[in-house]
Amino acid sequence: MIYRIPGLLVFCLGLSSAGAGCAGVGDDASPLDGAPHAAPAGSGSSSGSAVGPASGGSASGGSASGVAVAAFAEAVQGVYGNGLSAEALTRNALIANPRANPAMVLRPLATESYADTGPYPALRRQLRHEPTREVMKYLVACALEIGQSVSYTDTSTGEEFTFDGEIGICPAWAAGPVGAKCQQLVSACMLSLVNAMGRSITVSMRGQAFPEHRPGLLTPAPSVRVVTNTEDGDTIPSFRRCATESQGASRSCGWTAQHVGSCTPGSTVFIATGDAPLTDCSDDPASAVGLPVSDTVLRVCSGIRGCDADSPDHIDPSEVRCDSRAEPALRFVCPQSGYFSLMSGPRTTGRVGLLAPGGGVAAVLQRNRRFSVASHPRPSPPPPPGAVSIAEATFRAAVYPAAEADVFGWREGAFYGNLWGNEPLHPRLAVGMNEVDEKGEFHPAPAPLEFSGQAIYRHAFACTGEYWSDHAAYVGERLCAGAEGEVDCVATSVGACGESHLVTDCPPLHQCSVDDGGLVEGDRDFQQCEGDGGTWPHPITVFLNHPSDVVRDFPFSPFAPLLPGSVLSVNPPLCP
Repeated sequence: MIYRIPGLLVFCLGLSSAGAGCAGVGDDASPLDGAPHAAPAGSGSSSGSAVGPASGGSASGGSASGVAVAAFAEAVQGVYGNGLSAEALTRNALIANPRANPAMVLRPLATESYADTGPYPALRRQLRHEPTREVMKYLVACALEIGQSVSYTDTSTGEEFTFDGEIGICPAWAAGPVGAKCQQLVSACMLSLVNAMGRSITVSMRGQAFPEHRPGLLTPAPSVRVVTNTEDGDTIPSFRRCATESQGASRSCGWTAQHVGSCTPGSTVFIATGDAPLTDCSDDPASAVGLPVSDTVLRVCSGIRGCDADSPDHIDPSEVRCDSRAEPALRFVCPQSGYFSLMSGPRTTGRVGLLAPGGGVAAVLQRNRRFSVASHPRPSPPPPPGAVSIAEATFRAAVYPAAEADVFGWREGAFYGNLWGNEPLHPRLAVGMNEVDEKGEFHPAPAPLEFSGQAIYRHAFACTGEYWSDHAAYVGERLCAGAEGEVDCVATSVGACGESHLVTDCPPLHQCSVDDGGLVEGDRDFQQCEGDGGTWPHPITVFLNHPSDVVRDFPFSPFAPLLPGSVLSVNPPLCP
């Protein structure tokens, strides 16, 4: 039986000049925890403005304001699925293996190096271990680029596996040994994607990789594709192929992921197909009566993921008329999250293979459609006589598509170090531990190695952003594996990356001397970060869409002074 373990699912438009390929969503597309991203070539932008032409309008009298028209020439999107098991990274037969670890960076990241009968004894048979294959999936996805892959055949069972390159931080590793810079960047990438919860969390990764030949890598893009998987890593049913002919906007198949937009919670938003800006949109659903039926159906969901029609995240829209358009537009109320995801599809799908998402002409046409958005504040009823007037929240016009830097605005922190290098493993890890023997049996290291909270990798570090309030809880939720009292961690938490908004129990400050790397001004990537008495020049900074995305127990939030769903209105005092 052949198992294909693809990397991160790629969405790409307008990238033909970069030679990038495209992959679509379907039953045969199983992304690395489902997070969409654009092909790693070209350049990005840190601008938070809308892409394409925009024009304003009056917010009074029902006229729409804040017009923004989507443009579909996407740059690199640094949005990926955070789902690498901390347990797998602490107990695997390659990086956590004292014999295999140093051999890995001296050999090509290639099929021949890891073959059961290959030329390198330290690497033979190690991929028979399933958690080690999970680690290899993320390693190859981080290091190699689209079109590169590593294959493995388990000679004891005949099973075949393929690990696909995706992000492309160090594609040269496919050909031979790699130096410290590649090792540190790939290490930071893998640490960024660790998730102790076993959920698929979408994160934005930023940093300075190889600007001399890949200027857009790890740079925030002007748009973000809608996430097509659940937090369990499964494809949302609406993005799967239709087995039979299906019609209408309520079907649960045959949809195409578009982009994420931003809006002011509670405001009225209008969206429609077409290039022309939306103006004079009606709030009255009856105004759309008599308009011709569109060949394209739209669905709007709260947040950054797509949804099914019966999902709580599905936003109930109304069809209305906007200016002189021949087709209706959708009107909806901006959700509390402040972000909405747009899905589109033909009104009827599934009749022939060409209509299958990700595999045919209809899906390509959907991915290349343009959309216009407009918004205005929700009308407020007049206050009763004698009531005290309360100022309304600041209104921001809806933007579609929203920039990556806007969608992922919560700076979690930085990850850095080297999983390989000089004496990389915990001193109690001895030869023979975390190793697959000739019979195919895995011999794990004891757990925990010493005492709760010890890091398996001696030169792997994480520092936290300015809003974390409970560093111990953060470490346990993000970096560690095992039950209480038997915990090993993949990296050492060294405190705050820079200035902290914590009010009490301040951790060490300013672990990173640079708060915003110079490659892209304003992307807020930490640089020159400290750990184990040295400075690590190649960190990756992670940003979240929601401050509680990487913690396990709702409504616990490690951010201060925030709770899930709240908004930071004032800056709390910084640590001294």
